[in-house]
Amino acid sequence: MRQLILTDEENGFSDDYSGPNTAHLLDEMLLTYIAAQIPSTTRQNSRKPEDKSSGHASPDPINEAIKLGFLQLDNDIIQLALEAILGPTALNEALPDIEPANTGSCALVAIYDVVTQLLRVANVGDSRAVLGRRNAAGEWEAIPLSVDQTASDVNEAARIKAEHPNELNVVENGRVLGMAVSRAFGDIKWKVSKQIQQMAQQRLFGPPVLPNCLTPPYLTAEPVITTTKIEPEKGDFLITASDSLWDNLTSEQAVDLVGRWLKHNDVRHPPSERDALNDSSIVQKGSSGPPADNQVPDMRFADEKHFVVVDDNAAAHLVRNALGGDREDLLCAMFSISPSNHVQLK
Repeated sequence: MRQLILTDEENGFSDDYSGPNTAHLLDEMLLTYIAAQIPSTTRQNSRKPEDKSSGHASPDPINEAIKLGFLQLDNDIIQLALEAILGPTALNEALPDIEPANTGSCALVAIYDVVTQLLRVANVGDSRAVLGRRNAAGEWEAIPLSVDQTASDVNEAARIKAEHPNELNVVENGRVLGMAVSRAFGDIKWKVSKQIQQMAQQRLFGPPVLPNCLTPPYLTAEPVITTTKIEPEKGDFLITASDSLWDNLTSEQAVDLVGRWLKHNDVRHPPSERDALNDSSIVQKGSSGPPADNQVPDMRFADEKHFVVVDDNAAAHLVRNALGGDREDLLCAMFSISPSNHVQLK
């Protein structure tokens, strides 16, 4: 199985949306926390046939380890911040412990077992994993392995409302008390009481108190985990990326683009056939015509003629086509934009 990860991490990545502190910590610690929950006996037991004699399927030990790793790390992030807020720690010493909890991050981890050929995807937030697989007709299909966890999702909104039944406005306009994602690491304001928020504000010059915070926590770092049997004979590949990619390409477009890239870089095909790929079609979500010269296009609706295959790296190929395709001027302009110092909530 081939994997395309739009990050410098090997098996997972985080997506910061209110500052980099939480994401940096996850990059360093999340896989370590998961590994700590998987002793050697668990690894062995996970490959034994399931005992169904009792009539009750036992929890998958690997999935349980992944879930516990996610939850334990988030708990440690929040607890370390609470100790700094409530304890006698000096301000300059407290801030490093508070920053990973004060900002927030999504996270997605993919774990592939080469023995069982099982792929597990654990997701917190609105990053996405998509499997590319050839169907019986030889065409590429996009198979979602995760669901974007936002308050706009019907199931996520129902879960949050059920957890806070007396708060009629807990989910409003697709947001959880102003936050678009429904699961996240950090984001301490959505996880502690108003009293603690007020103490942080007064003692450590913290951010404003979250309005209508009555029965926290409102966000969780418990991942939703999917398990998929990989079929290498069908050319399976995996794309994992944050919403920055999926805001610009549909899952179907991304898989089709990678399919074109694979064929273009397949030495079994003559150069003339590979060059012709730039003329083949890409699945479009809609049709709004080619982008105007003075507009930044939404490539999900772009004319297929703007998609190209020119990069040696498949991830770079996806990024190029998500940000403009054959429009070099637009691509350069997008890469020249500096990140804002004030990142709005997703």
